[in-house]
Amino acid sequence: MKVLIPVDGSVSSNAALDFITARAACLGARPELRLLNVQFPIPPRAARAAGRELVRSYHQTEAKAVLDPARKCLADAGLKAKAQHVVGSPAEVVSRTATQGHADLVVMGSRGQTALKGLLFGSVTQAVLASSTAPLLVVREGATPRAASLRVVIAVDGSRHGLAAVRAALALREVFGPAPQFRLLHVVDGQSDVANLDAATAPALALFSKAKVEAEMVRLEGRNAGDVIVEYLASHPADLLVMGSHGRGAFKAVLLGSVATRVAARCKLPLLIARPRRRGRHVS
Repeated sequence: MKVLIPVDGSVSSNAALDFITARAACLGARPELRLLNVQFPIPPRAARAAGRELVRSYHQTEAKAVLDPARKCLADAGLKAKAQHVVGSPAEVVSRTATQGHADLVVMGSRGQTALKGLLFGSVTQAVLASSTAPLLVVREGATPRAASLRVVIAVDGSRHGLAAVRAALALREVFGPAPQFRLLHVVDGQSDVANLDAATAPALALFSKAKVEAEMVRLEGRNAGDVIVEYLASHPADLLVMGSHGRGAFKAVLLGSVATRVAARCKLPLLIARPRRRGRHVS
């Protein structure tokens, strides 16, 4: 499994490391972990005045101050990781590295600001979500689950985005522990008939059946799906939430879809966000 962990030394970045170390026993014998630190470029005029070697040394020193503690954190948990730093735009570098490195998962921390400000996850995380197709796990500070096997909730609605969430959860199930519990949530408005309900949930259940993995189907009722999901999670403990993403526009609600945006703004669980594969790369 290839896992990309962008780090910058912040509290939210450390939350991502905390999640990985907590899941150390679930990552397989030889996980390919990559720590990535992105350094902002020095303004051209200042760079010319300082000289190429001084600028290079500065970036190396700053990156080392972040990467060395991160690598030690993983090593203390028995995990080895490659580390690199790149100079550039953080969102562009992270997205490119995830794509070119064929990452199975990107794990990032979140500042957890409000969706109304367009900074639900922080601008870098938002931009990575908009441009990368790798599943993205967003971890909030203090929200790292510690159980050996996690209780995983997946929101499904019959759309390709919901099915992408199911596929991602199944592909990454070893990360959730030896015996994770899966619950599929589907919200209806009270007027849907049985045929419509089955059409929305049957594809997700079929994927679990094909993978020979058990999942509980939970049908909820309410007009606002986002609020219904948040209320359910408040009274039914879970360790991780999985949702699909539209992946359009880094600073708009359509990035996640209105339901996912509403849930993400109020739910403090680690959130695994998946996008449908690009056409031509789809795998059932």
